[in-house]
Amino acid sequence: MDTLVALVGQLLSVLRETVAPQACPGVWAWATSALGLGVGLLPAAGALVVALLRRRFGAAYGGGRGVLLAGTGLLTAGLLPLLVFVAAGRVFAASAGRGAVPGLTGAAARSLRSTECFVGAQSTYLGSGTVGDAFDPSDPVRLGVAVLLLGIVPLVTAVFVGIQARLALRRGPAWPARFFWGPALALGVLTAGVPAGAAEHLWVGACLGAFAGMLLVSAVPPPSRETVRRSLQPAGPARGKQPVETGEQRLARLKERMQPIVQLPSPEERRAERPAPQEPRPQYADFDSSRMPVAPPSASSGAVPRPRAAGPAPLAAAPGALPPIPGRGPNGFGAPPGRPTGPGGTLAAPGASPGAPGPLGAVPAGGTPLNGRAPRFRVLRRIGAGGFGRVWLAHDAKLGRTVALKSAHAPDGETEERIRREAAALAAVRHPLCVHIHDLVHAQSDPGLSQLEGLVIVMEYVEGVPLSRLVQERGPVDDVSAARIWTGVAGALDAAHRRGVLHRDLKPGNVIVDAAGHPHLIDFGIARRTGDSTLTMTGFVLGTPDYLAPEVAAGQKATTRSDIWQLAATVSFALTGYPPRGGHADAISGLRAAAVGAKLTHLPRRTAHLSLLKQALRTDPDRRPDLAATQRSLDEWLRRAGVPVGGPVGAGTARP
Repeated sequence: MDTLVALVGQLLSVLRETVAPQACPGVWAWATSALGLGVGLLPAAGALVVALLRRRFGAAYGGGRGVLLAGTGLLTAGLLPLLVFVAAGRVFAASAGRGAVPGLTGAAARSLRSTECFVGAQSTYLGSGTVGDAFDPSDPVRLGVAVLLLGIVPLVTAVFVGIQARLALRRGPAWPARFFWGPALALGVLTAGVPAGAAEHLWVGACLGAFAGMLLVSAVPPPSRETVRRSLQPAGPARGKQPVETGEQRLARLKERMQPIVQLPSPEERRAERPAPQEPRPQYADFDSSRMPVAPPSASSGAVPRPRAAGPAPLAAAPGALPPIPGRGPNGFGAPPGRPTGPGGTLAAPGASPGAPGPLGAVPAGGTPLNGRAPRFRVLRRIGAGGFGRVWLAHDAKLGRTVALKSAHAPDGETEERIRREAAALAAVRHPLCVHIHDLVHAQSDPGLSQLEGLVIVMEYVEGVPLSRLVQERGPVDDVSAARIWTGVAGALDAAHRRGVLHRDLKPGNVIVDAAGHPHLIDFGIARRTGDSTLTMTGFVLGTPDYLAPEVAAGQKATTRSDIWQLAATVSFALTGYPPRGGHADAISGLRAAAVGAKLTHLPRRTAHLSLLKQALRTDPDRRPDLAATQRSLDEWLRRAGVPVGGPVGAGTARP
């Protein structure tokens, strides 16, 4: 201890000669405050060490790692500051007692005993009494100074030290922080025997040093989300033997997975390689469309749906807003005029009398044309295409109306199972904003479908405009329209989730705004029912990268919370014209940004929904609000704004 006292004495002498000003209350008092500044930076040094260590091992610091972090806090925030306090106190106490001062030369010792301004001899000012003696009720002035400098200042210093530790522990468990702020708080009690004057100046300097330390620690970024995710993965039997995948290796693997998408053979090449047509297998015979619940009308996948008989005014009838919706039903919107309904509010089959929905018709067997005479379908033109299939506009002689037909790019056994899954998923959902399925047929069952292949979904065709095109042509929507889009589509998505159906590709192109300003959720082409076996499609990335939830892009299983993130991203686009993470030149860069949880750089700056958007776009899926809570919040906001909840969606009335 004597050696440490001598070292601290020499350090005080150096500080007196280099940084201490020649001003009241004396050069030695200023040198003591400078020493306290260094003491305040000791916990910051420990927090910096913790922050740098965590950038290597992420958020898992049990066992030896936890002991290392806790020990760093105890050493830098407790033991080292305590030793400096005690050693400095002994230096000044020895000077006040007129004894030999460890570490000081004769000239320095004489300087310490000199008189300065109102404090008198510096040795007496800094070395007499103790911290406990300073709290004397008989001297109100001295008591007030002691409460401020020896009570409040140490408490504030401990708070600053705790903040340093929490900054160093970002994106990880915060329990090691107690080994920083706890010792710093205890230091105020453990230094009760130090001379009061020296302790006051040391604490003032330590408080300033701890504040500066917060700024230093905040400059060190937390460990990457990939590092945190990898550190929290459960240890497998062979995990320690497997090399850790780098960012470049992950990017190369993603490119390899997506390669088949850009190298799919042309339709002519597939037909040339395909064997001669055979009698269609009765794989689809088990699809009994008469047992499918008939969903209310909506838009077709990627399509611009059909006009209604008593349709409202066209899309551009009013500047900035679409014509109002005539009425709303239990789900927030009314059924199309003239469409009979069956029991429970479901829509009846075409031609059926009100209240008596009949079957939609079974799939023709053996490839026989409708009624053995004429083709049922007359394909008009192709109206859409995606990574999975194409959508065609056609006239259905059986239903007597224009319909949308969806078929796959490359039908095979796995693809037909995918089509069956989509049809079954949509049939299970009853909501006026979800696509309505008329039938499921095989292309070989009708001569009119000769240019199509495999199973074909027959869907309702409703006239409207995709939200992506609406915003592109007319500009971002205002807060009222954004709230109506959000709460309307959230209702449709919630109905799907209640049936165990995930959408998994929610984006602006899959929200159709009809002529009445009614937003429709379409294209469940990659939908999956809870409990269905996961289909591994080589070369397919399930979802659009710019609107993909971080956990899905990182390889985790899609959940209802993933759909919530994508819906919020779609609403953010409606308010700004950009995806929340910004646009990317290619799917690989978009997927990489989504996987690492890139910063949301393109959120709307001026909107009443910013707080709700940030909550729904949180990286942690469990912290996102559910759809029911989101609807309640938006409906309440619309009511407070004095506008109808079911009004039309406008565009071109706001700018980000």
